Formats: sequence, C-alpha cells, structure tokens
Amino acid sequence: MANTIAITRPSVTEASRDVFSHSIISRKFTQLNIALAAYIEFERDLEHADCFDPAFLSWTTDAEGARAEVLSLSGRIAALPVQRREDLPLKRSAMLTRALVESATEVAFTDLHRLLGTHAELFACLDAGVTATRTRQMLRICHEQIDAIAELGEFNDPVVAWAEPSSDAEPSALIATCAI
Repeated sequence: MANTIAITRPSVTEASRDVFSHSIISRKFTQLNIALAAYIEFERDLEHADCFDPAFLSWTTDAEGARAEVLSLSGRIAALPVQRREDLPLKRSAMLTRALVESATEVAFTDLHRLLGTHAELFACLDAGVTATRTRQMLRICHEQIDAIAELGEFNDPVVAWAEPSSDAEPSALIATCAI
C-alpha cells in the first residue's frame, strides 16, 4: 500500500474571497439587463417603421414578447428573497423597471424615472468589495437602459408632455416598497 502525501497547500483548495459569485437575484438581474436591451432595440425598430403595416407585424410581436419578458423577469426578481446586501439595489431597480414599463402616462413615467436622481441611494450599491463592484456594474447598465427607455417615443410624447400638468408628487407607494 502506498501512503498518500498531500503536497497542495490548504489555501489553494479554498475558495477565494476575491471572486464574484451570483446570488439568485443577481443572476436574474443579469437576464433582465439582456431582456431590457432586446426590448429597447425592438421598440427602436418599431419607431422607424409603420407599425400598422402588415409587413411589420412580426416586429410588433417581437416587441410585445420582449416587453413580456422584461415584465416577467422583473416580477420574479421582486418576489425573490434578498440573500445579501448587494441584492437590495438590484431588487429595487427591477421593481422600478417594471413600474416604468407598465406606466400608463408620460407624467407617471417621468415621476418614476425621476426617482433615480431624487432617491439615488435606494438604487445604488455603496459597499466595497468584488461583489459590490460587480453589482455597481449591473446597476450602471440597467440605469443606462432605463435612460434609453425614457428616450423612446412610447414613453416620451412631446405633445402630451406639454399638454399635461407636471406632477410634483412622488410615487410614494413605490418608494415605500423600495425601502425594504
């Protein structure tokens, strides 16, 4: 019988603390960012096409499917339990994204979109470390995409924006929900 001698140092076989590992929310949030990008592209395509022309019917179907995917993912993220502190801003941003996509009027959309600036601390990760850095990257991508959604004609109608009085009231229900 041969005797086995361990020649590998114990620290080599241990997991490094400097490596990012996904939580359930961060994994779904990455999928949400991908779905948001697809939704924005489909909506941009529709803005430059005659959406009532039967030739572009598949484009409309694709845009509706992408919107449904964004709503589905953001709803699933909102229902998931928070596993770590870095999940909170991800969850809040997903909830905001859902509310923005579902907003019925341009005024409601603008009020919700304004939350990224007025309550930035709710949608930011201020911690240090590898996980926090990756979380900030995911949030930056999401918030850039939210800004791109704000530029879409569907949510930014200049005629309606001038006609309707602006609301100074903040959507307190979403703020209360986000302050988990």
